[in-house]
Amino acid sequence: MAMPPGDVGHERVLPKATGTSPPRLACPSLYVTFRVPARFRFPMQQIATPEVLRAHSRFAAIGPWLLAVAVAGLSVAVGAMMMRPLGGLFLMAPIGLVALLSLAVGSLPSLFSLGLCTIGFAFCFWSEASADHVPGFGFAEVFRLVAFVVTGTVVILAAESERQARRRAQAERVFAQQSLREAERAVAAARASLAALHESEERHRALVEALREADRRKDEFLAMLSHELRNPLAPVRNSLYVLGRAAPGSEQARRAERVIERQIVHMTRLIDDLLDVTRISRGKIELQHGPLDLCELVRRAAEDHRSVFEQNGVTLSVKRAERPVWVNGDATRLAQVVGNLLHNAAKFTDRGGRVRVSVSLDGPERASLCVSDTGMGIAKEMLPKLFDPFTQADRTIARSRGGLGLGLSLVRGLVELHGGEVRAESDGPGKGSCFTITLPAREPAAARGASSVEREEHRCGRILVIEDNHDAASSLAEALAVGRRNVQVVVAHSGPEGIEMARSFDPEVILCDLGLPGMNGYEVARVLRADPAHRRKVLIALTGYASPEDRRLSRAAGFDRHLAKPLDVKMLERLLAEVCDPAGRVSAA
Repeated sequence: MAMPPGDVGHERVLPKATGTSPPRLACPSLYVTFRVPARFRFPMQQIATPEVLRAHSRFAAIGPWLLAVAVAGLSVAVGAMMMRPLGGLFLMAPIGLVALLSLAVGSLPSLFSLGLCTIGFAFCFWSEASADHVPGFGFAEVFRLVAFVVTGTVVILAAESERQARRRAQAERVFAQQSLREAERAVAAARASLAALHESEERHRALVEALREADRRKDEFLAMLSHELRNPLAPVRNSLYVLGRAAPGSEQARRAERVIERQIVHMTRLIDDLLDVTRISRGKIELQHGPLDLCELVRRAAEDHRSVFEQNGVTLSVKRAERPVWVNGDATRLAQVVGNLLHNAAKFTDRGGRVRVSVSLDGPERASLCVSDTGMGIAKEMLPKLFDPFTQADRTIARSRGGLGLGLSLVRGLVELHGGEVRAESDGPGKGSCFTITLPAREPAAARGASSVEREEHRCGRILVIEDNHDAASSLAEALAVGRRNVQVVVAHSGPEGIEMARSFDPEVILCDLGLPGMNGYEVARVLRADPAHRRKVLIALTGYASPEDRRLSRAAGFDRHLAKPLDVKMLERLLAEVCDPAGRVSAA
């Protein structure tokens, strides 16, 4: 039987091979390990139906025995032909066939074939003796048969031993190959796990460094906040001490009042910056977009800050484009951006320095604003993190420049909300700096001159202030009534008291705090709006809660406007001028 080189038997064809042991045939002592060539495997697997598998199983059970019978018949036939020419040597050929059979199918079918061969040769010897008229077997024939059986058995056992050794070697090779593949997979998995571990360690290390940096910056911020809040309080306390002892209206008293006003403006700016940074980082800031002339906005901002530059001895110059540069944005927020840049330039430019502001068009779709100075400059390592919150170049203990390091962070956040970009440039310490803002340019559909209309003084005759803080309520009432004979301002310190005062006093405008004890400002507004007598009155919320959600809640409760504390009295007067026309009639927004 022809077999592929290196193969020693038949292999059962199954849909999936499992395990490492070769399949066991019906014969307990017979293992089939014939390896099917690769080019025949796929088609055989395609036709491996249950019927084919059952037929193959039956053939695997009886095939070796049929082969043993065939080999025995062939051996007897060959031996019969070579008996007379070769004599006793003819038995070598059957022994060789039986040895090959043992290598192919195992020892039991080979021994069975050896027994059949022995019977067949005995019959041949008997037939030959009968033809020669010799009765029975002679000693020579018996010796030949015994020698044939013994030799054949020894050969079969040797072949079986060789077959078992080859099977063990093949199993060991398969096991070694599988072990090698498993080891390779384990090594690859270990390498992947090691790489993932290294990556996780790197991420952990980076997170630890980021947490350390955040903790360091937090500590620096708290130190800066304490420093910046304590500094204004000292001149305020000193000025209050002076006011308590100076003659009213004297130069000393007026100087103390100006000191208090400057420090309050400074503290208000710090608190507003903190709140704005929080709103921007949480995406809760609302922009009121509209067409505005960037040249005019820069001109007004420069005029508002010119006194600061004059006090510091810094020259401020403004260069505007020849024609208006229109952008679509929030005028208040963009004015805050320009103001922060101007304030920053004035703070970090020494006396005798220069600050230059220019506005231009960079093509038809981009507007450019540049603020350059001859101040202290910026180190190159500070430029990448200059716009991060709480970042400052001045880290000395003196902190003569002041501030919380929020101004430039606000600039970047507000500019990006307008779809623009901001960048900082500097040649190094002592060589000045330049901040450039680019915004999308947009020509308005029609000129809008209403924004330049001057607001006149309000003429609201009766104003009710509902505020639980007695000092805040009385000072606001005095500020609204000072210098006005026809303005009456009354104060209530709780929600129920405010409602009763509104019914008896019949005010035109009601200024109500939201954080009232017991009955809050939202409830006061709902009660007043439910009363037909006060449904058209102007309700203005005064509160320290100034987030977009707080504004939405105040509008839902019935308030017409929402003002954040600390209140700018001038801004409140402009608002009252809007809601009260010159004839004294009130119009709710």
